[in-house]
Amino acid sequence: MRRLVVATVSLALTLLPALACDRIPLLARPLDDLLKRTTLPAAELARLAELRREIAGLASAGKLEKAREVEERAMRILGYRKAWLKCGEGTFAWIRLD
Repeated sequence: MRRLVVATVSLALTLLPALACDRIPLLARPLDDLLKRTTLPAAELARLAELRREIAGLASAGKLEKAREVEERAMRILGYRKAWLKCGEGTFAWIRLD
């Protein structure tokens, strides 16, 4: 029984960091989720809707890097910033600004 517990804990400690590193959020998904719940003034909501359309246009044109830059501006309006992770190139999570 002890071997099973040790093996399970070892496996968990090995796999959990790898699972946590799968962190490249889908383009604009967090933005869309936050837009459903936000209570910003109409002018800021209109600006966010404009940025969201710009993201969609850039993504459909294959300009993903530029789309991510626009997404970052939109998320900053909502009070979030990118936190780069050490898991590999391009891995990040959105964190709330205080």
